Amino acid sequence: MQPNNFYHSLLTGLALIFLMSACNKKDSNTPRNRGDNGVTGSVNDSVFFIAKDIYLWNDVLPDSATFKPNQYANPIVLFNALRTYKKDASGNDLDRYSFVDNGGTSRALQQGIAGDMGFEVGYQTDSTLFVVYAYPGSPADKAGIKRGWELIAVNGVTRFRNDDATNDMLNAAFGSASTSWSFRKPDNTTQQYNLSRVDYKLNPILYSHLYDFNGNKIGYFVFNNFVALSDVKAQIDSTFDAYTKAGVKQVIIDLRYNGGGLIETAEYLANILVPAAKTNTTMYSQYFNNNVNTNNYGPYFKYMKAVPYYPSVNWSDIFYSEATTYKTAKFQKSGALALNKVTFLGTRNTVSASELLYNVLKPVMTTKLVGSNTYGKPVGFINISFGKYDMYAVNFQTKNSANEGDYFSGLPADIKVTDNFSLDWGSLSDPLLRAALTDMGVDAGSLGRTAKLNGNRLAVTPANRLESTKFKGMIQTIRQ
Repeated sequence: MQPNNFYHSLLTGLALIFLMSACNKKDSNTPRNRGDNGVTGSVNDSVFFIAKDIYLWNDVLPDSATFKPNQYANPIVLFNALRTYKKDASGNDLDRYSFVDNGGTSRALQQGIAGDMGFEVGYQTDSTLFVVYAYPGSPADKAGIKRGWELIAVNGVTRFRNDDATNDMLNAAFGSASTSWSFRKPDNTTQQYNLSRVDYKLNPILYSHLYDFNGNKIGYFVFNNFVALSDVKAQIDSTFDAYTKAGVKQVIIDLRYNGGGLIETAEYLANILVPAAKTNTTMYSQYFNNNVNTNNYGPYFKYMKAVPYYPSVNWSDIFYSEATTYKTAKFQKSGALALNKVTFLGTRNTVSASELLYNVLKPVMTTKLVGSNTYGKPVGFINISFGKYDMYAVNFQTKNSANEGDYFSGLPADIKVTDNFSLDWGSLSDPLLRAALTDMGVDAGSLGRTAKLNGNRLAVTPANRLESTKFKGMIQTIRQ
């Protein structure tokens, strides 16, 4: 369990996945044509029968007569019920991942647009809240709000407890069109801001730096979402080109709050970090259910067009290609960065595509994971649209070149360290960064004193809003 408890607004960053509607999509739960075969049915029927075809664990799903898809108010409610059929060995729901939303995830990840105030807060103790991060270019960033600032008032409320009442209050504040926030800065001055939700381009690079400790040059890169590669490639290239020119041999990749995203971007980073000698060797393989492997689908899915991505191509052909032609991804070294070691910073909030990046590099180069155990999501989605709804059903599982990929309980940290929200990015007192640097051979004496965690009683309750509001997953890019 991670000692620090995140509180993530329902309308912050990728938390929009459950609330926002995609542009130009029509709402419908009435009978409609599903393809050239003339099959019709409600959206609920479509979601159910297509899940029966492509859901990774479709063998546990009941038949239509038992499940009664149209008893549910909408596809979101339906799918929340459907995913509870997959249990782990202890009888708990294994599928913590699948969902149906109405367009916000695609908008944030695949279009790179967020619509919020642009920052997150977390409980450092049971009664103290700190800014965990602010997205570059967001309203919070433009106001100058930084990680490590203590939140001291929200719309006049000045007392916080890590409980439902405070969480409900914060939900309402983050969800409002405009909210008054007051902060205490590290210099002990205070500042009040009125922030409004706006649309802005999502930049997932929260911080990057090149450290030089007596000639030991180490790159540090904080990456918070795997948005579409086209939206972030130039910034990634610029950062790692600078590391290469400086002769960097060790890199720290900070994914401590990264909930995942598009696999294409994870692959791109893996190809920058991997040794050149590993080119054309296996990066990972993906595994689908038997229906997909044998191209055997029911009438709902067989002729369904891949709208809006490839409207002239059938989804069934795309899935079969992923299970066969594109089953195995191989490393293709990019750039001239030649590393001796890559250290990842991770927490319970490190999920899916973030875990994939670490997992694929683990067998092929020297790596370390510093922080706490990760979330545990070795499975991914190919999202499918139904009118205004997008279905993110778990479709495939990934395994690295050592056939490792069953980390449903999380990837274990090699060096366990407690996070500290009260320190800004790059602080040499940051426990996770400090542990990574000392493990890379940096003398602890050159890093200054270790900062104490703020307060005496750390937040230890298990509720974690990140798990209920922020996107968790990896989305496969369609390859045709």
